Amino acid sequence: MIQLTIQVNDIDTVIQLYQYIRLYRSDEESGTYVHLAYITLLPGTESYTYNDVTGTTDNWYSSSYYGNGGESSLSDPSQGASPSLFHEVTYSLEAPFDVDQSVIIRKIRRYIGDFPKVQRMYLEDCATRSCEFIHSDGRTIELESRGWPVLISLRTLSDEVVEKTALNDPVVQGYKFLTFSGTLITDDDTCQYNTIDIWYYASKFSDREVYEAYGDAMIPAHVPTDRVTSDHLMLQAAISLLENMTSEDMVEDGAVIYDDASKYDPSPGLTERDKTIKRLKKMLDDLVDEVIRDQLMNVTGVLID
Repeated sequence: MIQLTIQVNDIDTVIQLYQYIRLYRSDEESGTYVHLAYITLLPGTESYTYNDVTGTTDNWYSSSYYGNGGESSLSDPSQGASPSLFHEVTYSLEAPFDVDQSVIIRKIRRYIGDFPKVQRMYLEDCATRSCEFIHSDGRTIELESRGWPVLISLRTLSDEVVEKTALNDPVVQGYKFLTFSGTLITDDDTCQYNTIDIWYYASKFSDREVYEAYGDAMIPAHVPTDRVTSDHLMLQAAISLLENMTSEDMVEDGAVIYDDASKYDPSPGLTERDKTIKRLKKMLDDLVDEVIRDQLMNVTGVLID
């Protein structure tokens, strides 16, 4: 079973034109999408969940709005193993990837268990709690989790909605900070916007970082360059990403800490990750052994009597 979470931005506007979310499913990202189900839109409700009891991690999903206003365009396809869909992404992608590249990224994410999840930061009354997230420069917001924006909407004091769509405003820095071109809050804590609404995909690694790991992957030992496959490189990339994560965690957060009332011990999580790394290395070794066996079987010679 696959559980899908569909986020509807600006439900008050959408529901004036449409009455349903229409879900579609396909066996391939670029394949034919077949109608799967209707979900009724509800006033004031922006998040909807649907359980596809016959869905698998290989399925792809897309959605549209449907009703008296006809049918909207389909959303971008989302892999079934990543059950979070965000309708109408407006902020620019970090990097464009074609279908083949997207499949590679998806498979590596599956190996390392790092599928993006939809998260939201909704800031209002910025003279109080929201200041925790706006830095002293008055222009930079710190995300609660590492990720990449999909929609950024600011509501001005005159109730005008401004959507940010360009990579240069705001600038995403280190997948953690958004620096805007204009001031969000002044030195005397005067808000420049009524609300700041940020939806983003949170993950340990961005798509660009995952694909760069694939491009940097070393060719396994004893495998000729003309026998290397994408499976070799994807496994190598997954191993490298997890090993780098472990090294960073050991340096920054690897100690066991005790206080009078509690104990913090990261070792169980590190142990489970080490098991995953060993499992992936075993898979890679099996692929390498298969190449070596094929080479030996193809060796020919001359029998000298």
